[in-house]
Amino acid sequence: MRPTHHALLAVPLADEEFLLVGPPSMARTVDADRLRTAPADALAALPLVAYGEELPVLRRYWRSEFGHRPINPVALVAPDLRAVLAAVEAGAGISALPRYLVEPALAAGRGIQLHCSEAPPLNTIYLAVRRGAPANPALTVVRERLTDAAAGWGEL
Repeated sequence: MRPTHHALLAVPLADEEFLLVGPPSMARTVDADRLRTAPADALAALPLVAYGEELPVLRRYWRSEFGHRPINPVALVAPDLRAVLAAVEAGAGISALPRYLVEPALAAGRGIQLHCSEAPPLNTIYLAVRRGAPANPALTVVRERLTDAAAGWGEL
């Protein structure tokens, strides 16, 4: 979410693109025809590996792609996306993860994209600074370097 506090000035840096992924062993258990016609139903029995107890990333993916919250059982909650990916790779369940994080696992065959979307869910990353704060040369350099670097990131 874009920071909206009146004391902050927020500028978008980049968009994270989320993919629904799972271990190859679980992907083989999903009926391909049902996955095309009723994806949420086809995936409903697969356990989830979540980033937080409220399923923030998974809930957003499900609502965006399927129109409702996931009904799947939750196998594991890990408050670090790298830990979520490691659990998925180990076979604990499926999850929605940023493309930049999961691409190496997909390329190596340790994970499989379970659902493809025409417009994958995005999470915009913002850089926020205090409005009216005295100029701080170090923060100015950091802001400029982040903004310059983000121009080349595109969608993450």
